[in-house]
Amino acid sequence: MDCDNKTGAANGCGWNFIVLMSRQGKIRMANFFSKYTESEKRRIVREITTEILPRPARMCNILERGEYKFVYRRYASLYFVVGVPPGLNELLVLEQIHLFVEALDGYFNSVCELDLVFSLHKSLMILFEMFIGGLLCESNKQEVLKSLVEAEEQFLAETLESVSFL
Repeated sequence: MDCDNKTGAANGCGWNFIVLMSRQGKIRMANFFSKYTESEKRRIVREITTEILPRPARMCNILERGEYKFVYRRYASLYFVVGVPPGLNELLVLEQIHLFVEALDGYFNSVCELDLVFSLHKSLMILFEMFIGGLLCESNKQEVLKSLVEAEEQFLAETLESVSFL
C-alpha cells in the first residue's frame, strides 16, 4: 500500500473518521480526518445509525460501504465506529480502537458515556495525541497520558499565573 505522510488517511493508510455513538443513536464524539461535506457527514452518521446499531452482537464487526469500511467495537453502551479505506487491515483497526479505549480508561479510570459528554475536550486530546490525520502516531498509553497530564499542569500554572496578576 502506497502511504506518504502528506496525504494520510485520504491515501488509504489511516482512519477517515471516528464516531462514538450511544446505543440510542446519540453522537458522543465525532472526528473526520478526511475532507467531507456536511451532507456527507450526515449521511455517514445516518448509515452508522441504520446499519450498525441494530446489528446483533454476534455479527461481524466490519461492514463494507462503497469507498470505505465501517470497523466498530461496542464497549458497554458505546459504539466506537471507524471509517477506513478498503485496503486497510481490519484487525489492525480493531486493535487501534481497543488501544484508544484503553487510553480513555487509563485517564478516566473506567471510561463511561458521561465522561465523554462532560469531558469531550479531554477525550479529543487523547485522540489527537494518539492519531494525527487518521494515522496512529503514539501507541504507548503511558506516554499519551503523561503528555495529557503535562498539558493540564501547564494550563493550571498559566491560569494561576494570570490570576495572580489581578
